Amino acid sequence: MAIISFFSQAQLAQLREQRRHSTCLLFLSGPSASEVSLSQLRATDIIAVNGSAGYLLDQGINPFIYLVTDGRFATQRFEAFKRHVTAATFTFINQEVFDAAPTDLQRWLAERCFILKELYKREKSGPIKKLKYAFFCARHPSVMMDVPLSRKKRMKGFSKDITLGYCNCKTVAYAAIQLAYSLGYPKIICAGFDLTSGGQRFYDRPGEAVMPSEISQDAQKIITVLRFMREKINPPLFTLSTTTAIPYDIIPLVEQVGEEVESRDQ
Repeated sequence: MAIISFFSQAQLAQLREQRRHSTCLLFLSGPSASEVSLSQLRATDIIAVNGSAGYLLDQGINPFIYLVTDGRFATQRFEAFKRHVTAATFTFINQEVFDAAPTDLQRWLAERCFILKELYKREKSGPIKKLKYAFFCARHPSVMMDVPLSRKKRMKGFSKDITLGYCNCKTVAYAAIQLAYSLGYPKIICAGFDLTSGGQRFYDRPGEAVMPSEISQDAQKIITVLRFMREKINPPLFTLSTTTAIPYDIIPLVEQVGEEVESRDQ
């Protein structure tokens, strides 16, 4: 097994220096992502996830960052994954993706990808483990968590420093938000963060084997964590989706993507 080297402070500083735009666009998997114009896409630094990167490459647009946190995608769609990794300026995976890969692929990943820590896998856990998370946050103020001692209640968190790890929220979009925030973008815009029923991905094609999605079932859990994020962190985060299930008081709707962002609720 290849040795894991997690994403570091020095690497984060280097990536900040290589940003090309003041706006970061999170190009996600929901149907509304396909409505973003090519001119809008070219006006931002793009963090693409899973299969959304393939759409960009077909349009002649290489993502600044490619992010995958689901080990199934890398193994079940390896040829697409390999194409996306090769084309992106930088690629991020988590330890789950790394551990799910066979040994020869692990070496390939270690050479080409930054690896992120996942601070917790499950939002529910016992009191002892939750105390451990509380002590971790006390030592690292850049990580904010709501850690209820009850086993039945779910943890909520947000990492302002991705080198310490990221907080899970049942969607790669939340990891992408924490990554963009850590990179210091003044504006972060979501495309395709819909949480609509059925969990359709805009890039899935008829006749292809479709990976299962539970995102619509988890929508309310995700929205609860996003509300925590808005109340505790208040990141410069916006959405382009007019069909999203996420309330606009959590992620406001914007008129345009470019260097100036105007919220419709202002």
